[in-house]
Amino acid sequence: MYQDYFDQEIEYLPWKKPTWEEAEEQKRWQAALQERCGAVFGAESFVSHQAHLYDIQQAVFGTHTQICADALLRTLTLTAGDYCSVNSFCLLQGKITLGSYVRIAPGAKLIGANHGHADPDVPIFKQPHTSVGITIEDDVWIGANAVIVDGVTVGAHSIIAAGAVVTKDVPPYSVAGGCPAKRIKDRRAKAPSTTPRAALREKLAAFGKTVKNQYEAILASKEYETENGRIYKNLSTAEPTVRAWCDATEIAVMFGALPRLVPDREKLIQKLQGMQKDEIDYDVLTVGYSLEILGAHVAQPYSDVERLDGMALAGWLAARDWDTKAWQSGADVDHFGTALYQNLKYFGSSNTGDTLFGWLNNHADPATGMWGRPDGTDFLLPVNGFYRLTRGTYAQFGINLPYPERAIDTILAHSKNTNYFRDDRGNACHVLDVIHPLWLCAKQTGYRRAEGEAWAEKQIVRILQKYQENKGFSFELEPEYEAGLQGTEMWLSILYLLADYIGIADALGYYPHGVHRTNVAYRLIQPV
Repeated sequence: MYQDYFDQEIEYLPWKKPTWEEAEEQKRWQAALQERCGAVFGAESFVSHQAHLYDIQQAVFGTHTQICADALLRTLTLTAGDYCSVNSFCLLQGKITLGSYVRIAPGAKLIGANHGHADPDVPIFKQPHTSVGITIEDDVWIGANAVIVDGVTVGAHSIIAAGAVVTKDVPPYSVAGGCPAKRIKDRRAKAPSTTPRAALREKLAAFGKTVKNQYEAILASKEYETENGRIYKNLSTAEPTVRAWCDATEIAVMFGALPRLVPDREKLIQKLQGMQKDEIDYDVLTVGYSLEILGAHVAQPYSDVERLDGMALAGWLAARDWDTKAWQSGADVDHFGTALYQNLKYFGSSNTGDTLFGWLNNHADPATGMWGRPDGTDFLLPVNGFYRLTRGTYAQFGINLPYPERAIDTILAHSKNTNYFRDDRGNACHVLDVIHPLWLCAKQTGYRRAEGEAWAEKQIVRILQKYQENKGFSFELEPEYEAGLQGTEMWLSILYLLADYIGIADALGYYPHGVHRTNVAYRLIQPV
């Protein structure tokens, strides 16, 4: 008798898993919207056919973005990132940009347009409309019945209280409320100093200040001296390696400077551009990122990226040794993904990435979340390859992993592997292989988060104890090894990832800029 009523549940609760019939109906509805107004839909996005969409100028819906029944979208130019939700009885109008993870509660109104009213002698309705636009950055929660007016930017990680009327920009990490809305507090405000995490935050802050005061001494370390003066070099030769130049650049730029040896930015850019090779290997990462953080880029596109696409790329991926060389296979994909990123961003590549991500999505193991398989000597070796593969692809392009919860199970099991972490030891690669994947998976799910955070806190404490004054870190982290550029750059970046995973990275006062950066580099929006 009431079946028609219950059949509407998915329209109001789109986060529930749809039936096959409901999923097919959603595909047909999205196709109609695509034809009507050119809408673009990310994977698993949902727009209720009981929502009201009229006079849509542009609509881009990211992965898992959901529009509930009875929401009104009209005269709208909208770009929405991933995992956004617009609840029932919301109004979106004008020019609106939503980052990822934006949650808009029922009844909220975002009005990115205005009536002109400059001339008091002309009725307002006869004056031209204006539209500056509204920008809502990543990870913002907008409360029920809040109103945000044209021209406002709400900073990332903020909360807009229910009923607030937002007429001015809101800084990141704010809680804002009232009419007109005012900043009530900073979400990063220190917890009582009696809590363990507050104490850890203080230690990170002190460490960040120490490294900022000592990084020049680290870069001028005696380890890198030659008869002709200081130079960043491989210890076995008198010539600089690509990795050494780039590590030095990345460390310096973390603290707003350039290596003292090369104060001339243009000369350093020319030197790094001269190090570019056409072959796709680790130098794609080091040279490309160092140039990028200097405001430049590689001198020419990578020809293999243009040559390898479609069946050729699928064949190249399939030819990797996923059974016995999981790490190297993941590294190969990391290098290719980074070359693709540089071609796309700077040279307008014809390779869209569709083949790359299509193949990867279809070949991930649904039981483990991994791509590589055990080689017979170490069941968990594929985790090492998972970090490299996802770093240059899913992390770099802001695309969701196919099986994040299964990956977390595998990664946490790996973190207990005594071959790597015996007696609380573990070199930079071992720790990075765990924390970067955990950090990446956490963007999609909170699954087993407490276990991951406990491991991360333990690692932070261990790392802070192993810093060598005015020298940095050794790659192995233990005091019997000399500190160097590679170890220092990696452990500084790892510390940031660990701290960001537990929500206190801002205490460090720096963030990675190069190979280990955490920001999305180039977002691909792919229609369904």
